[in-house]
Amino acid sequence: MRALRRGHRARVVNVSAAAAGADEPHVDAGGEQLWADVLLATLGHGFAPRACTDYLHLTVGGTLSNAGIGGQAFRHGPQIANVHELDVITGTGEMVTCSRAKNSDLFFAVLGGLGQFGVITRATIGLEPAPKRKMEALLRQLSFEPGFVFAKDVAFAEFLDRVCEEEMAL
Repeated sequence: MRALRRGHRARVVNVSAAAAGADEPHVDAGGEQLWADVLLATLGHGFAPRACTDYLHLTVGGTLSNAGIGGQAFRHGPQIANVHELDVITGTGEMVTCSRAKNSDLFFAVLGGLGQFGVITRATIGLEPAPKRKMEALLRQLSFEPGFVFAKDVAFAEFLDRVCEEEMAL
């Protein structure tokens, strides 16, 4: 388990310019790493994962075991579409490195396999250049009604209640 060598307290996220067999920047992250830590580490190098979950306090291994559907899936596919290589502990306790070209049956079974075919301990994930826009630049492109800028219209709990009521009507 290369990603765990430094102990469980160390944040082990390695960012590199090119992955083995890939012509793009990538990150090697332990399966136990939170996406928030991966994003923070990659942004420090000017990159970001192509697809993230909408909630960043989930583990890399956990979301890849569940296909990794997020808000960016419409543009880059689910998280599993951006994985180059995995280290997996199989049901027999064997550590196996797999990719599209090497041990591909295990690679595709583990991604989205809900942990039935092994536990992901490390993933090599493709990156793209991080956007350089600042919040102010994004806000300048939007039009706001004076007096309503950053005002909340509906409380989160009210929104959830409304969604539930609308679903019940179906």
